[in-house]
Order: sequence, then C-alpha cells, then structure tokens
Amino acid sequence: MNKKLKKLKRKIRKLQRQLVRLVEKKGSFSDEEVVQLSQRLDRYILMAQKSSCYKLKVCG
Repeated sequence: MNKKLKKLKRKIRKLQRQLVRLVEKKGSFSDEEVVQLSQRLDRYILMAQKSSCYKLKVCG
C-alpha cells in the first residue's frame, strides 16, 4: 500500500470515529452537522475506492 493510500485510510478511520462521537452527542442521524460529516466521509471513501484496490474493513 502506498503512502498516499495509507494516509487516506487513516483519515477515513479518524472521520469514522468522529462521526460515531457526533451521532452519540447529537442523538440523531439527520442532524445537519452529522449529515455534513457523513458526506465528507463518503467523499474520502470514494477517493480511496477509486485510487486502487483498497478494501474497506468496516468491522475492524
């Protein structure tokens, strides 16, 4: 895995943790801030998927 992809993977994990904490704080998946962070995370995931044969491990 190249450096760019590793950095992207770390960013995705960080955003996933932030999203979980934000949902717990806001208590809603439809809160504006939650939706914005979720969309930001989606963009990073899409970049990772397009950049190579990156396999997302959402359970670990």
